[in-house]
Amino acid sequence: MGFEETKAKRLRQLERDIARAATDFLALDGWRALKTDPVSRHEWAKGFGEKGMADSLYLRYGLTQEVYTKGPAFGEIMWIEWKTPIGRVAPHQRAWREAERARGALALIAGVDFDATIEGFILWYQQSGLQRLRLRLRLMGGP
Repeated sequence: MGFEETKAKRLRQLERDIARAATDFLALDGWRALKTDPVSRHEWAKGFGEKGMADSLYLRYGLTQEVYTKGPAFGEIMWIEWKTPIGRVAPHQRAWREAERARGALALIAGVDFDATIEGFILWYQQSGLQRLRLRLRLMGGP
């Protein structure tokens, strides 16, 4: 497969496919995924979210149940706004990310914080210090 063909294939990746593959990868490393559903129809009182909120919330717990009953529960939290390689980041999405970061959150946007592909996310994750399991993956025909 030539360079142009590979580039065209990457651009055709759908946001849901990137998010699903990354979510499956994170599940292997102990993360639980929650899909946000911003309220678009207030009269329905349905959904969870704020304007600009990231697409996905990932949780990973750090202590056993016995410890929870004796003290506070601890966990890790990661917000990710998924985009395709040609996806556009809206100003309210960038503002939400910056507000959460100011609060101390790990909030990411694909295409801003890592390459907006599954390969780009996995590379970022492997270098982030968050990865618990050392999973060896063959990405794009590599070793």
